[in-house]
Amino acid sequence: MMFLLLAACIDSASLEPGDPHPYHEAPPSISDVAWSCEPEEGSWSFTVKTENWTGGGWVWFGVSPSNVEGHRLRSVDAAADGNSDKLKLELDIEEDWRDASRNSSTRWLCSDEPRLSFMVTVYDPSGSGVEDCRTWGHQPTLWNDIDAAYDCDVILDVPEEDTGAGE
Repeated sequence: MMFLLLAACIDSASLEPGDPHPYHEAPPSISDVAWSCEPEEGSWSFTVKTENWTGGGWVWFGVSPSNVEGHRLRSVDAAADGNSDKLKLELDIEEDWRDASRNSSTRWLCSDEPRLSFMVTVYDPSGSGVEDCRTWGHQPTLWNDIDAAYDCDVILDVPEEDTGAGE
């Protein structure tokens, strides 16, 4: 029964023999990154837009290889035809770092932003491998010092007076 419901949602022209399957034809690539920190609201916000579907992603930020935190980016607006995805994360700021909780809150205050390094990654649709990344902030190469697997060489060019918005 579930198959019939799913099949009804797919354009029947895409099911013709010999036609390429329209979904997951290319790996996801990041087309836009935006972030902000609102001290009055006590929150950080991260949005990543991609070409093609993703299997989600992560945002990492911190000040040194031993002092970072990672949070899961979840899809909030994937195109029905598989050609784009939008990942989003909202984090509450905890005044006491011991109260911070993965995927919902952070110890990093807005005032920490000038000394923070950031990285976002997006996974292939199966969620099994990183397909694209962006890094920025105080030390964009920080991630290379943590693990070679985090070798992200796509650094966002963020003007000093315009921190808080990317690409």
